[in-house]
Amino acid sequence: MTKVGVVLAQVNCPLHDKGANLRRMTQVVKRAKGDIVIFPELNVTGYMPRDDLFKVAEPADGPTVKTVMKLAKDSQKDIIFGMPIQDERDHGHLFNSALVATGHGRLFRYDKMYLPNFGPFEERMFFTGGRGAVVAEGMHARIGLTVCYDIFFPELVKLESLMGAQLLVNLSASPTTSRPSFEKVLPARAVENGLFVAFTNMVGVHGSLVFSGGSLMYDPRGELLAKAADLKEDVVEAEMDLHEIALTRRFRPLARDLRPEVLDEIRSLLRVRSGADAL
Repeated sequence: MTKVGVVLAQVNCPLHDKGANLRRMTQVVKRAKGDIVIFPELNVTGYMPRDDLFKVAEPADGPTVKTVMKLAKDSQKDIIFGMPIQDERDHGHLFNSALVATGHGRLFRYDKMYLPNFGPFEERMFFTGGRGAVVAEGMHARIGLTVCYDIFFPELVKLESLMGAQLLVNLSASPTTSRPSFEKVLPARAVENGLFVAFTNMVGVHGSLVFSGGSLMYDPRGELLAKAADLKEDVVEAEMDLHEIALTRRFRPLARDLRPEVLDEIRSLLRVRSGADAL
């Protein structure tokens, strides 16, 4: 079966209240008809609890993750959600993580690699950057994971595409000022890689940030499949036919036409600049 239902769960996520956010997740998952349910960035705690992060963060085998894993297995849905994770290997480090609890009982975790520290964002003050790309083997699709600012780095999406992603997911807490940029970049990532792209954005007000909602989903040709309402809660569903990926790539063979030497040149230039900055 190649047709998969995808749910963009654009929900308001109260700061610090994990109990309320878990209850909202449960309601959405149980009511949704789709096979994959996607929540916003840091939806379990809200964006972002700042100094309370160490209080609300949990290890990847903590009670919140176990609750969501049971919900996924009981519902036979792949659930993608965001929360701060305490790393068991790096004590004292927190990660802004996207997790996939699959319908067949597996867990995948991606730690946000690109942490914004400009304008109103202060993520590097609280989080450690992730170590690498992750493609989750979901029950219903192979899912490439990104979080918000990550989407502006096409090399990460290209890597996850080459790793076998069929659906590229971006969990986001994007304010109103950032929305136009996301609306330009998301369909480009779909076309560049010949895959489906789903963007679930937060909604509501956290401190000085007004989150815009407007969650989006695109097909491998960059055509819009679904759009959620602006500035209010909305849960929208779309269907993707995974067979479209092979058809799209047949007529635009992007992976075949990649030039590794260009990537090598980028790496060389970055190393030179890093060395110059260190002097």
